[in-house]
Amino acid sequence: MKSILVVGASSAIAQALIEKLEGAGAKVFSVSLTMLNRNNHTQLHYSEESISAWCDSMRRDGHELSHIYIFNGILHTESISPEKSITSFRKDAFYEVLQCNTVTPMWWLMNVTKLVPKGSESVVTLLSARIGSISDNRLGGWYSYRASKAALNMLTKTAAIEIRRTHKQCKFLLFHPGTTDSKLSKPFQKNVPEGKLFSPEFVAENLVSLSMDHSILPDCGFYDWNKKPIPF
Repeated sequence: MKSILVVGASSAIAQALIEKLEGAGAKVFSVSLTMLNRNNHTQLHYSEESISAWCDSMRRDGHELSHIYIFNGILHTESISPEKSITSFRKDAFYEVLQCNTVTPMWWLMNVTKLVPKGSESVVTLLSARIGSISDNRLGGWYSYRASKAALNMLTKTAAIEIRRTHKQCKFLLFHPGTTDSKLSKPFQKNVPEGKLFSPEFVAENLVSLSMDHSILPDCGFYDWNKKPIPF
């Protein structure tokens, strides 16, 4: 197992993932907006320039990554909630959700070829959501979050086509973790069916199992926590 990168490392799933990967002997680099008390961690203000510079420094230091996990994303903040009705749609809230869920991951994808090897297997995983599936939209609502994840799915699929022209063994995984017991889902847990609220450790274990199995992944796939493909 080569070196691994976890972006958005302060989230509950990311923390559980790091613990599992390091327990298996991997060297894990991590990046987040906040400082974490661990080795190989960088506190980074996400911008196109700072992400590019950080990736350049990793390449200069000779690091190649077999797996990259990009966990940037928000569902709600103190001032933003998922819209239950189109009348709740606000431009400023939409832009903030789009920036975090779509634009920031795209900046990382722009730099992927600096980080993954050209001649050996690698997997780039981005945290998506089933709600971003256009064909699976049956309930409506949650306009900004749905749109940001649908856009992320399309941008990742498009980037995968381009990047694989030069990095033919690099695969891309869009991962739906299910409803995980975390701050992100806390306001919405009361409607979760019994047995469908997952621990971060459970999600991390399933994600590792899926993302490490290079042979079963398509060039760019959209999967849930149970290794079931989700239609785009």
